[in-house]
Amino acid sequence: MGRATYAASRIFITRDDSGKRRLNTSYFLGVLTSVAIATAYRPYWAGSTSAALNNFGTTVGSDAGINILHEFGPGIRQMVKAHTPKFVSRIEEHITHDQFPRDDMVQISAGR
Repeated sequence: MGRATYAASRIFITRDDSGKRRLNTSYFLGVLTSVAIATAYRPYWAGSTSAALNNFGTTVGSDAGINILHEFGPGIRQMVKAHTPKFVSRIEEHITHDQFPRDDMVQISAGR
């Protein structure tokens, strides 16, 4: 099983305390509860069963996508950072340098 498939499948399958694979019922119950609350909050003429199922599917799909992003995010970030033009790196250094106070400035403000 590839990394992307494994990351996306963690929405549907989880491991119990003994390490066995189980259906991720707590996740599904949580999503179904949130969709039911969101549907109940709307007026009866504004909600429908298809809208609730659409909301459920969208939530599950976006959570699977976020799992994939978490899996591949560090590698993508490293690849992008390696191909950053030098002038952008210098701008980033100036910005991060200005955001963090220097040690001598902290000591002066503390009255030392």
